Amino acid sequence: MPGDKKRLPTDAILEVAFEEALTSALRRSVSGKAPLAIIVIVPAATWVSPCERFWKRRYGDRWHIIARDGSSRSEHKGTVGNSSVSGVLVDGRSVVGIATSSDILPSTLIASADHTIRLSSPTGEALRQVLERHLSRTVTADVPALVGTGLDINDLAAAFRPGSTSRQIVTRMERATRRRIGSEGDDRLPSLQTAIEYGAARRFFLDLATDLKDRVPFSQLSRSVVLFGETGTGKTTLAKLVAKHMNRPLLAYSVADLFARSDGALGGVVQATNAMFEMISTHSCVFLLDELDALPDRSTISSRGRDWWLPVLTNFMLRLDDAFSRGGSGRGEETIFIACTNYLDRIDSALLRPGRYEKAIEVRRPDLAGTINILSHYLPEIESGERAELGRLLEGSTGAELMMVTRDARRIARREDRSLRADDVRAVALPDEAIPPARLRRICVHEAGHAVGILVLRCATLRGIVVRTRDGAAGQTTSVQDDGDLPTRRDFEARVVATLCGRAAEHLLIGEVSVGSGLDEESDMAIATRMIASLHATGLGDDLAFTSDYRRVLKAVSRDKTLRRRVETDLVRLQKRAARLVRGNQDAIVAVANALAEKRHLSGEAIRILFEDNRRPGTQNP
Repeated sequence: MPGDKKRLPTDAILEVAFEEALTSALRRSVSGKAPLAIIVIVPAATWVSPCERFWKRRYGDRWHIIARDGSSRSEHKGTVGNSSVSGVLVDGRSVVGIATSSDILPSTLIASADHTIRLSSPTGEALRQVLERHLSRTVTADVPALVGTGLDINDLAAAFRPGSTSRQIVTRMERATRRRIGSEGDDRLPSLQTAIEYGAARRFFLDLATDLKDRVPFSQLSRSVVLFGETGTGKTTLAKLVAKHMNRPLLAYSVADLFARSDGALGGVVQATNAMFEMISTHSCVFLLDELDALPDRSTISSRGRDWWLPVLTNFMLRLDDAFSRGGSGRGEETIFIACTNYLDRIDSALLRPGRYEKAIEVRRPDLAGTINILSHYLPEIESGERAELGRLLEGSTGAELMMVTRDARRIARREDRSLRADDVRAVALPDEAIPPARLRRICVHEAGHAVGILVLRCATLRGIVVRTRDGAAGQTTSVQDDGDLPTRRDFEARVVATLCGRAAEHLLIGEVSVGSGLDEESDMAIATRMIASLHATGLGDDLAFTSDYRRVLKAVSRDKTLRRRVETDLVRLQKRAARLVRGNQDAIVAVANALAEKRHLSGEAIRILFEDNRRPGTQNP
């Protein structure tokens, strides 16, 4: 540019961005003398100031520039500046509005605009052109297609340091891109094809990838999903696997980012939301939105917070609709939408419908095969047979817990300056901790009651028991339900009896029941109450009416006296049945408890052998 004292990297970035956005006719029109009204939509608020400076230097003083980044709630809105827009146009001058969204520009400008120009952040080949403009020479360095994805204009400009070669600049942008889109360390990620621990979610994404490969039209695909489940099950990691498998960048945000990237005021959050959706509109990507439950359900918002949250939620849903409806019509037409939450029941139902997030898939703790598969990723040097045994020991752990166990095990090996051993993992999983004898006895009796109950009632496949106090846990009996048929009331009641057998074993063999049987919503009594209540609330009890689903049934019990009486009657009956089962199999329970106290871990097969060796002849299913 003539007269420039210093050429900034942002100038080269904007030159290329405008060249990609403007047709030849529009470029001539903007450079002409006829009065025009133009809107320029930039990818993020940080583009507004550089774009304003660029426009002024490129097209001169005949343009009246309105640049708004959304930082002023009082000035950056559609009702402000309309008289100046009309005055400029009546005087025969041109006006340009620069913003992340037309919503914050004067409404008169929006109504009278001759053209709307949408700028995209440059990636790949466009960045090579930026390099040539800035360095004023031909650049032969290859710029991979994904480089620049997710980067802000300041992120890009930071790579252009004085005295740098084109290769050094590209290397910095590659590194920044990997960090921004969450692909740093992708070479250490497993393959989606082999990640069997993700179950139904894995199958959904593999099917979607196959459809994309077969060029099925996006309008016919289900490409939006909410992944839900407890913390540590690897929902975010799964999104990374999907992006890697589909060779698309992962643009990861959380609802908290909408506040962190703004001043936290209503207007700032709305603008941050708009900027987020503008960013994904320029890329065919995997769009991950974490902490979806941080957007409140409109039906539960207090009257005090409604006025603030409703504009945020309405704007978010409109932007999501717009992003989803673009399928097949732009650079972002092949976007895969993934949201994550630990609390599906807190999500506004308006978000969970066709055209928004169409499916909800639970990401559960891995089963035995999934646990062994995760260990094969973290412990490749351990022999497969030993990994299988470790899998049985650690079954029931989340992916995050397995990662921590293997890290701690490697620390043991490093301190002893040797290679990793399976015993290091066992030492972490079953630390040599001093559990008071009375507490250890109670834990083992309780878990042995569960295990024997499962074997007697044949209501599940017993996997094993582990005793550990790490992370606040005590004992854990793991089993797998038979999926051969849909469960009936008899099946539900058998599972409840097995759940109550731990409590019954404590009462019979120790003399009293501990608080662990009913301390929280994951306790035995809570599980039993939830299962029995769900029978009555879903039409499998005495009444046919459906009154509550499984997730909300505990609240229904606390509010509905009739339901509570029916549940109490059934629980008393089934507790008596559990007590009879425990009395009839007391010897087997004691044998399992004694072995468990000594070894801290018993496989399902070891428990079955102890059960058969100590079962009283003629014992019947109570």
